[in-house]
Amino acid sequence: MFDLVQGLNMDLTTAYLFGSADGTTFLQDVDYRRHWYAQYAVFFDQSPQARANCEIEQWCMSMSKAAELAMESEKPPTGTLPVVYSKMFRCLQINGADPRQISRRVASEMLDHTLAGHETSAITLTYLMYQMSQRPSLQKRLREELLTLDPPVRYRSDVSCNDEEALPAPRAIDTLPLLDALLQETLRLHAAAPAPQPRLTPEVPGGTSIEGYANIPAGVKVSSNAYTMHRIEKVFPNPEVWLPERWLNADEKDLEQMRRCFFAFSAGARMCLGSHFAIQSMKLTIAAIYTNYMTSMAEDSNMEQAMAFAARPISNNLMLRFQAL
Repeated sequence: MFDLVQGLNMDLTTAYLFGSADGTTFLQDVDYRRHWYAQYAVFFDQSPQARANCEIEQWCMSMSKAAELAMESEKPPTGTLPVVYSKMFRCLQINGADPRQISRRVASEMLDHTLAGHETSAITLTYLMYQMSQRPSLQKRLREELLTLDPPVRYRSDVSCNDEEALPAPRAIDTLPLLDALLQETLRLHAAAPAPQPRLTPEVPGGTSIEGYANIPAGVKVSSNAYTMHRIEKVFPNPEVWLPERWLNADEKDLEQMRRCFFAFSAGARMCLGSHFAIQSMKLTIAAIYTNYMTSMAEDSNMEQAMAFAARPISNNLMLRFQAL
């Protein structure tokens, strides 16, 4: 499943960045998807000098050029608009950036967004399906909730990607309580980026105070991380257990504490800028799966998370059965 949902998230991410007509088709193009991820495994550990003009950079540049042409075209788009690319491109133009550098600067930013956006969501979805596939009664409860959407997210072959009435409103999906609890708890227990998020203390008179430590001078590196924040037992009782009910049954005081310690997307001015898109796209994916299918474990997999910044399953593998409803 990890390979599959990683491809799905790449398609969703690039469609938002570059427009669906110029984004990837990793779900359908299995051979290229596997080739690309083999290249990415090499790219991930390379120095900036070794990465320059490699296949992945050229791949991103080609999508960027296509998105720029789509922006300039007077013809109506054949898919969704290049939302992020066009916003950033216009912003740089308005703010007087060197016209010779705009395209390359935007492409560089798009590569960052693409690489950061697809893998972490795939990790979260993989672990959510792993947990759900062991709980058929919870799948039934979720499906009952999902069928209250108008329209429900049923598979249909007769609609286009531009048909805004084919899917429920994003706000309707976002406010489903059980769906939200399932995602929050998966992000808590199986944080996709659990490693430390370092920050430097600012230069202020008298130094900085953090959690009882006073007079910390400027320039000191401090960090928090999702792994430990999400396992504070007085905030999250039974922290090593996947319990979506904790988000449904908590009173306002406890819920406030849980949200305060929730660190899946970091926090503050440097937190993940794609968090809202990630949450919405993951909720839509979960809704599409569990409205139309039941899932169950096909075989046991090693689902221990890797000790890495992006903590995917060590096995890179989860085998599930899908039963159409």
